[in-house]
Amino acid sequence: MRRLRVAIGAVAGVTGGPATYAIESARALAALGDEGLALSVLTDAPEAFSKIAGLEVIPVPLSSPWAQPWWDNVAVPKVLRRERFDVYHGTKHALPLIGYPPSTRRVVTIHDLAVYAEPQTFSRAQRMQLHLHLRHAARTAHRIVCVSEHAASDVVLRLGVARERITVIPHGIGSLFQPPADPERRSALRERWSVGEDGFLVTYVGTAQPRKRIDVAVEAIGRLVAQGLAVTFVVAGRRRPGFEPSWLRDPPPYVRLLGEIGDHDLVDLLGASDVMVSPSSYEGFGLTFAEAMACGTPVVGVGVTSVPEVVGDGGLLVDAPEAGAVADALGQLLRDPGLRAAKAAAALQQAGRFSWERAARAAAEAYRVAAAA
Repeated sequence: MRRLRVAIGAVAGVTGGPATYAIESARALAALGDEGLALSVLTDAPEAFSKIAGLEVIPVPLSSPWAQPWWDNVAVPKVLRRERFDVYHGTKHALPLIGYPPSTRRVVTIHDLAVYAEPQTFSRAQRMQLHLHLRHAARTAHRIVCVSEHAASDVVLRLGVARERITVIPHGIGSLFQPPADPERRSALRERWSVGEDGFLVTYVGTAQPRKRIDVAVEAIGRLVAQGLAVTFVVAGRRRPGFEPSWLRDPPPYVRLLGEIGDHDLVDLLGASDVMVSPSSYEGFGLTFAEAMACGTPVVGVGVTSVPEVVGDGGLLVDAPEAGAVADALGQLLRDPGLRAAKAAAALQQAGRFSWERAARAAAEAYRVAAAA
């Protein structure tokens, strides 16, 4: 039986949800051992895939994040024309605009349409690039993958795509993300961030950018501190270039800025936290919610877009990204250990719904559907 040759386009040199998605998807697909698939990854970060058995790695250099249009539309099509794959999977919103081999079927993952819902949170150049690529991908893909039911509904509504062309495949959660097994290590980590016995550790994890509304969380925690709660707020993740709000330039004394951290440090941080908060006003999925819950940490978020799908009963959701509402939800969890324990248990149960193996099996089926188109 001839194997289906599949190329996965993976920009993984910059941390964030799409990079995690590309790496974990490729790893899980390779782990399936599906004899009908021959898997290759086209990537700017070959080291991220080098230890994955059953996966051919083809380096496609990317000089900087600003050069991604060149990567999508010049470098990738060059490899596709040379290798003659059966299916190409663009894992970050885009398919090549030009130079695409006609015989190669197209699959694209559209994570979200935040650029349509909140255009003011993107630069003019970003808006132009995303609008062009999203419209083109929606029109030309043989199969569209969305990571939540909300994202799928958005693609139908805003891009005019027929629902039957879409496969919804929720993210999985990496096996590293588990509750801390060593209470002493958890205590040591909390001491590292000066969290006393009667204090609380709240975290935000993700890219610092306007629509994440981290300023709302900073203000909310400031209100709790003013009420006498000893709360330390740790912010971990990369900063979008050009984003420099006042809380980043001159953080309040209760805020700790970690920047980008590795997966093991992230698991330690989440496991040591009392609550993970993200007042984001728009999410395509919300992977950091799922990862926090897998570590047994309840979450606070805004009950819009895909967040209710992901969080379920694993935390408290507020109606809008407003400091007063977020402070009230955080205060409920921090002041009531019984409620916090109940939500932590529910968080673990909810996180069990998300599996990269399950996602990989659905992706493999999407490749076969596309190939038969």
